[in-house]
Amino acid sequence: MSQVFSKSDKYGSFQLQTEGPLLLAKVSGVIGTGLSKNYLSQLLVLAKQLQGSPWIYIADCTDYQAAIPDAASNLQKAYEECLKLGCVGDAYCIQSPVGINQLAQVRRQSNIQSDIQDRIFADMDKAKAAMLKFLQDAVF
Repeated sequence: MSQVFSKSDKYGSFQLQTEGPLLLAKVSGVIGTGLSKNYLSQLLVLAKQLQGSPWIYIADCTDYQAAIPDAASNLQKAYEECLKLGCVGDAYCIQSPVGINQLAQVRRQSNIQSDIQDRIFADMDKAKAAMLKFLQDAVF
């Protein structure tokens, strides 16, 4: 059983855990600076546990609205650190247009060329299945 990290404040929350080669996140509400700092530090704890083999980040953001600008910079740092620690793919369940735009911007700033729309799935089961197939089919 994976270690679970979670944190919330009056505006938003997150939960993080691993499941095999998947680092799973559930993010809700608005993410502020304090919550994003905690997210960054706890995400890196789990990412370091997956380091050494290719792994995938999947986020359930169905209840996510957006991150404030200061928090978005912490999310950018999290993304870049995960790439350094062996993350080879990402997937999202997200509906917020602002949130999708923020994710697209973070990915571009991290030199990820694939379209964010190709990484958005209707639910976590579909995201997990697609990303596990991606890991199985990819050559690293």
